[in-house]
Amino acid sequence: MKKDVPLNQAKWIIEPGCVVLVTGGTMEHANVMTFSWQTPIHTSDPCMVLLVVNRVRYTYELIRQNNELAINVPGENLLEQTHRVGMVTGRGIDKFAESGLTPVAANVIQPPLIEQCAGHLECRVIEIHGVETHDLLICEVVHASAEEEYFDGAWIPEKFHTLHYMHGNKYGLLTRRVEAHGMR
Repeated sequence: MKKDVPLNQAKWIIEPGCVVLVTGGTMEHANVMTFSWQTPIHTSDPCMVLLVVNRVRYTYELIRQNNELAINVPGENLLEQTHRVGMVTGRGIDKFAESGLTPVAANVIQPPLIEQCAGHLECRVIEIHGVETHDLLICEVVHASAEEEYFDGAWIPEKFHTLHYMHGNKYGLLTRRVEAHGMR
């Protein structure tokens, strides 16, 4: 039997999405935030990603300064750091130093990448659409990289466990790949 779900919890039916760490700013002045409201919206050239971000977030202020951001993909080994940087604001602290995450120069954009993450999308914001308290950011991916041991065109979950936000302090792990053998 199915039960009714309160509408303010409805999103958990379609979550969990892959948790990422979004960086904004510059190498000299950057911040990082935990994020799970992103989705690819155009996968060919150029690849585009949609992010939904609350306008009051400090990292968003930094993103707006140069309209660039990095999407960094942490794995299970970064669970505690990922959760921690999502629980505090960077307005008064250096979240990189506090979490032990290491900012490194990106290939194309000004915001840093996170060295310990297995994958990175370097993005430029090309459109912004406001919806109540949040902005929808349409971002063009201008450079992408991933650890080849863990990525063969998709994550290899037997080797690298992406984090998936479940609610509160709960996360799930992608641990195996299955393949359909029907029509392609």
